[in-house]
Amino acid sequence: MKSHQQQWLQDIFEGLPSVAFLLVWRQSGDLEFAGWCGALLALVSFVLFFVVKSKMNPVLLGVNLHLLLVTPLIVGTFRLGFTDLGAFLADHAHSAVLLSVFVAGLCLTVFTQRGFIGSAGLPSKQRRRYSLMMLAASASGMIWALSRPESSLVPVIVTLTFLIGGRRFLLARQADHSGPSAVAALAVLPDRELSGTGIEA
Repeated sequence: MKSHQQQWLQDIFEGLPSVAFLLVWRQSGDLEFAGWCGALLALVSFVLFFVVKSKMNPVLLGVNLHLLLVTPLIVGTFRLGFTDLGAFLADHAHSAVLLSVFVAGLCLTVFTQRGFIGSAGLPSKQRRRYSLMMLAASASGMIWALSRPESSLVPVIVTLTFLIGGRRFLLARQADHSGPSAVAALAVLPDRELSGTGIEA
């Protein structure tokens, strides 16, 4: 079982790329520089999680994958001379966060035991149902964001908040149904490990 200090550090490194990207962008106004900062920190985050052999929050996995790939892709496209494609990608870079989250969630649902819900301890039917609910939510948010490219930041933030909070709610709900020991464990243990329930948050 992870210590609370390890969990705290992992939570920081999960969210740090996104926070750093937004802070640098808002302070400097240089979107490309902010993108490179986000990409570098996303890479550091993935390396850290690989080294400690831990699982990233499935929603933030998609966000960090996006940060890792989007700036090199857009910059490379421009430098190769595909300016129209580069401009299109740049215009939809924010809304494409939810596309990355959806694709990551779909891969997790199809190819892993944890699913998009991110818990191997759930019964398979429940895990599949919760994962499909999260996929539906991310797809809805993605369509909303892509339909409003000029103000896509709002649907992205709303959808990500809903996905992260909704996932936590579903895992807590399952823990409640598992008995008093699960409720006690949920109250005292880190988000990722609901000891006594078999549910990993």
